[in-house]
Amino acid sequence: MPAQRNCGRNRIHTVRPLLAALALCLFIAGPSEAARLRAARTPVRLLWIGAHPDDESLIAPIFGPACAEPVNDCTLLVLTNGSPQRAAEFQRSAGALHAHAIQWVLPDVFDVTQWGDRAALVSKLASTISAEAPTVIYTFDPRHGSSCHPAHREAGQLTLDAVATLGERAPPVMLLETLILRDATSQIVAFAPATALASSIDATLNWHYLVDDAAIHESQFSLEQIEILRSIPVAERRVWLIPAGAPVGQIAGCP
Repeated sequence: MPAQRNCGRNRIHTVRPLLAALALCLFIAGPSEAARLRAARTPVRLLWIGAHPDDESLIAPIFGPACAEPVNDCTLLVLTNGSPQRAAEFQRSAGALHAHAIQWVLPDVFDVTQWGDRAALVSKLASTISAEAPTVIYTFDPRHGSSCHPAHREAGQLTLDAVATLGERAPPVMLLETLILRDATSQIVAFAPATALASSIDATLNWHYLVDDAAIHESQFSLEQIEILRSIPVAERRVWLIPAGAPVGQIAGCP
């Protein structure tokens, strides 16, 4: 029977983060519905952990409406420093999303071995997570990092490794399963789910949060790219998520 108890515990840990994330769908709903449900809501503390100052744009359609609610508390954590301009853009982005900004000073490089002692990074990240005490963490899926960027993938893996050290204090983690599809010139042309088992959050009404966030990061997004994002088909205006540890089936990988 111990195997059955473990199985049940795993199901609880798998379902709980999904319920926490899907509860935020009321923020994605129309304003009248959100107002009607406001009194019944439990405050949430959201934490995004990414690699770069503009990574949060992919989750902005969820954080934007959720973090605008005074009852909620939101934090954006990025691991790399980038340029002073990118740091300033990150501060403006956090302000626009009504979130607290935390920016580490790891080098913005593709070779993440340059980030130094990995065990120390896991320990530091676990301490930060404990201090923030999030209701739920959002981060990249290490299997693809949305764009196969090594720093995205390592940010996700560091997060999972840090959470694993927290034991009973570990918050649920939602992995971002949004794939960024690019053309031959590296322009973003479409978004798609990395796995058919991911939950699809309809971000149609809040897509402007993604566009506005990208526009703040003017060092990374050209006017042409902003217009491409603004023109993404309605069917692709989604945020795809899956709870860490949940079955994923076939998932997009990276070379």
